Amino acid sequence: MLFGPPQLGGGFGYLLRVNYCTKYPLLVLVCLLGGIGRNFGRVVHLKELVGMEESKNAASSSGPRQRCPSKDTSLKWSLVNRSAAVHQILRNFRRSYPLIEQNSNFIRPTVTYAPQMYGSGKTTVGNHFRKFVLLNRAYLAQRISEFPGIADSGESVGKRAVEALLNETIYVNIDLRSFPDFGGKDFKSTLIKKISDKAVDSLSSESELLAKVLKNRKEPKEWLNSLFQVTNKRYLFLFIDEIGMLPSRKFYQFPDLDPQRNPHKPNVYRLFFEILSSFLVLPYVICYLAGRSDGIVTKQEDAITSRVNLDFLCLDPFSEDATKLFIQGMKICTGEIVLQLLFPRHPEGPDWFFKQVYNYTGGVPIYVRHVIQVLVDTCVHNKLYNLSERRMRRLVETVAPMSDIIATPEDMEPKVLSMFCTLLLSSILEYRFAITETIYGGSVNEDESKYVLDIVNNFGFYYKYCSDGILSGDKRKGEEIDEGDIVYEIDEANVPMVKLVYPKIVLKAVKENYKQYPLLRYIYYLFSLHALVEASSSLRFRSKVIFASILYVRCSLSRQLGELSLFHQSFVENIVFNTDMCCVRSVPSFSSELTTKYSADEQSYSLNAWKDLYDKYLSEDGIFLPNKDNSCGPDILVRVSVPIDDGSSSSDEGYSSLTEMFVETSSKKRRVYLIGIALKCYHCSTVSLAMIKNEVDKFLVPVSSQLELEKNDIWAIQLVVSTSYNNEVSSHFVDKLNWVIDTRKKDSSSSSTPSHDMNYSNSDQGGLRIGRNCQLVVCSLDNLEKFLGKEIYDQIQKVCSERENFLTKVTPLSRLIGTLFEHGWARGRSAKPEAYLEKSTEKNIGANRVDSTVKSSSSVVPVRQGQFDWMEFLKTYCNLTESEARESSYRLSRLREQDLEGLDSYLLEVLGIKDRQVRIKIVAGVEKYIESKTNA
Repeated sequence: MLFGPPQLGGGFGYLLRVNYCTKYPLLVLVCLLGGIGRNFGRVVHLKELVGMEESKNAASSSGPRQRCPSKDTSLKWSLVNRSAAVHQILRNFRRSYPLIEQNSNFIRPTVTYAPQMYGSGKTTVGNHFRKFVLLNRAYLAQRISEFPGIADSGESVGKRAVEALLNETIYVNIDLRSFPDFGGKDFKSTLIKKISDKAVDSLSSESELLAKVLKNRKEPKEWLNSLFQVTNKRYLFLFIDEIGMLPSRKFYQFPDLDPQRNPHKPNVYRLFFEILSSFLVLPYVICYLAGRSDGIVTKQEDAITSRVNLDFLCLDPFSEDATKLFIQGMKICTGEIVLQLLFPRHPEGPDWFFKQVYNYTGGVPIYVRHVIQVLVDTCVHNKLYNLSERRMRRLVETVAPMSDIIATPEDMEPKVLSMFCTLLLSSILEYRFAITETIYGGSVNEDESKYVLDIVNNFGFYYKYCSDGILSGDKRKGEEIDEGDIVYEIDEANVPMVKLVYPKIVLKAVKENYKQYPLLRYIYYLFSLHALVEASSSLRFRSKVIFASILYVRCSLSRQLGELSLFHQSFVENIVFNTDMCCVRSVPSFSSELTTKYSADEQSYSLNAWKDLYDKYLSEDGIFLPNKDNSCGPDILVRVSVPIDDGSSSSDEGYSSLTEMFVETSSKKRRVYLIGIALKCYHCSTVSLAMIKNEVDKFLVPVSSQLELEKNDIWAIQLVVSTSYNNEVSSHFVDKLNWVIDTRKKDSSSSSTPSHDMNYSNSDQGGLRIGRNCQLVVCSLDNLEKFLGKEIYDQIQKVCSERENFLTKVTPLSRLIGTLFEHGWARGRSAKPEAYLEKSTEKNIGANRVDSTVKSSSSVVPVRQGQFDWMEFLKTYCNLTESEARESSYRLSRLREQDLEGLDSYLLEVLGIKDRQVRIKIVAGVEKYIESKTNA
């Protein structure tokens, strides 16, 4: 285990252990963390959210802030109620002690433990627990029906319990970062002295009382009784923060915390809980721990071996409503209310402003506070008041995060980066996992396991509990449920589930370092799609997001859409789709139930409103996702356009080279291709002709009648994608190619690329009427497999499954992303791809094998009649047979000589060269040819 400087706080005073495993396929999450430890940026501890307290650190100078304003704009803020967390801590305390006194040997105390990322508010809960009790006085008095030390008779137990918490409880907060160094005493004795110091700190005759208490420090029971006697209290609330500091040299110096001197306890945490349990079995100690740690392993064995049960604290990021309350309670040091400064005409603040801040920060308290601080500084200094919604959004999204608290590793290597993207997509798709979910790092007997929470903490993720919590046993039947009634418990029968949260403000900063990675760009776009109103956990939504991600990455790596088997023989086969200049956005869905054209509340259009949708949302190229799953239109829309000269009818004129990129010019007209993709990959039943006709009726028919395709030079393509077709459909896949219908031919499955200057007439095949400038492309199973890749094709159903087991979904997702990543990085989209990714095994093996058979003397350029001679190249440099060369040259005939440098095994497979050995020889031959030209 490696340890960093102990002065680094916020739970990062150490570097987490990283286990490597290639033995077990399901352990991919941990395996992908190789090298993460050395990548952590510096992280310092920031003070947690506190009530009505001045921030010691003004907002970062990053973002739009220019210089400090003349007035002091440092923020003060009020506490936001955490009633569920307070109730959970008290509930665990109640469970720790039987109502009937028993021998302490039979007591198993339950300790509430908060492992969340810094900035979540876990320290606030501990430091201000008494304030929270006071804030929830009436609520707790009603909910508490049993309480240790209070007889169940007479006056309300809940009311007397609250009075005891407010007036008969010692509150002691210990931060292990400032814990005394070893001075000859063991940790237990030092901890007792620290607690005693804080307990009598405010009393008169402090030194005399302290001496009286410490006289019994060797006997915990006598010590605690003395402490209660001198303070005239009955309960001790003990909050220990930053327990992640325990595995450091400072604490190993204490003899009773050193595992080497205590072989019966394998790590420092088990020793710590053994010491802690000696206090917790005594009446009455309420214990709450906080701090990120990877040492507490599966089934909480580190705690259980010392009779302590751990219960993970429910401490979600703020909801949108809580974010609003938090901002409304903010003031600056002069006493002026923040919202009155920003919006003098609307002193309560517009609702859209709270939504903007919430969407950008994810409701994480520390980032909400930071964004507001920067906005106040900027607006006061520049006198920017009453900004419009659009201007404020632009201002909000220029605020950069505080760089010294970004936990996401810097300079991520490919495997780490692909793991990061896996977790990001898991958060978008709302994959749920048990709070106690663990992953083994290797052999079960040799290596400890890790909590998934520890892994996601390493990447800077937050998490929130899913709504299906356990209703408090104190809840009276028929009463209205509020936040405090949902209590999350850890037991064998019912383990609460959580889902990941990653603030967009942090992702925006991280993305800047990985602009060349198309999948991360795509995921960043998804974070802006707040209009997606359907449940993100739905199967159809997951299929849509996953398929669109593959499409975006594949388009980013292709020079023409024809390289993607989905678009073989389609109108767009020779079109360049430059994803660097395109976007990913959400658009309103279509509803057949609407009688009007548009429903503002539901963000839905009627089927006769394609013109409105096109003009408002589809004016730029990109990939568009309808915001509802039950849309009566395509699952995915793609718009791609090309410039054309006046009078030109050729869509690919001037685009014969695959390396040419589209340049926007106002002097040229544009031809638009609108592609509606119907995803049937998630369907249990096979796709029939009737289902295809239904998709045509939902897209091609209304688009053809409403958008005036010919007049506006728009070409519409209906793409149907499925993993299962019935015989009625599959019979049309000639030579396993796509089934294509357009107005030029009834069946063009085996035809070459359609010409766009044909004289079109209506066609009718199997009831499928395709209008002018329209085309139907039904993707064959073989072409779908080529597009996805064999491994992804086999895994995509598991990725999109509705099964709740986290590993069964995230493992294939990580493999899918890893495959996409390798393709992207290997294609040279990074400035230094070889620094991160070695050449593929195929390329290395192929080079060694072919070098022994190909003579190195030839430097002749295989050019014939001004064109690159693929037959000559394949036979001379690649050592292919006549038949192999003939077949491969047909597949490569669209490429030009300058495209050789970008040719790799994956692209060859996409182009239809299935034989692996042939691909190996061609890749090696390309290297040989380039080398011969360089030396010529």
